[in-house]
Amino acid sequence: MLNFYEPTVLEEWVEKFYIKHNIRTPSNLSIENMSAILGIGVTFAPGVDDEVLFDEEYTHVFINSLHSRQRQWEVFCHEICHPLRHLGNQIMLPDEFRKMQEIEANAFQYYAAIPFFMVRDMKLPDHQNEIIDLLAREFGVTHEFAKKRWDQILRRIARGRSHHEFITALANQYKRADPANWSHETKKLFSLAIQRKLQKGQGVVIR
Repeated sequence: MLNFYEPTVLEEWVEKFYIKHNIRTPSNLSIENMSAILGIGVTFAPGVDDEVLFDEEYTHVFINSLHSRQRQWEVFCHEICHPLRHLGNQIMLPDEFRKMQEIEANAFQYYAAIPFFMVRDMKLPDHQNEIIDLLAREFGVTHEFAKKRWDQILRRIARGRSHHEFITALANQYKRADPANWSHETKKLFSLAIQRKLQKGQGVVIR
């Protein structure tokens, strides 16, 4: 089933980035490990706004310490998208452009927190609720977050399966249209049809 999954361009970027930095298993996914690899600072404080401040030389993430540990990781995955993917003075950017960056960061956090290439290597249970529980536990996210990611994966699988079925049907159609695959009877009938057209003075166009 997972073979039909179709990743987005952003998701493929995350996978390449992780592999480049030897982030390959759920055990590698933690704020401590990721911040060390990326060389960024992190501050936890009660009531602080979740945000990231960065420039070309330094990045610092602020996370509300009143969040659960799972929620803190989700927030971290959202905030690191900005220094990794976005350039320029964020304060000076037009509102519409900042909204686009937030949309990308929202998508990024699901790919970063629960990378599909890691899910693909897991032995998943048969029941949906058990799968969601497993993802929440293994990747250290909330149950709600894991459910949204799994629903997303299922949609991508359905889309990939439909695309595969369409391509297969199209290939079969062209295969049947290829004279090399015609039966002897079909070739004979086609040859007879050409002869009749020639007898009636009709030209035959070969394409």
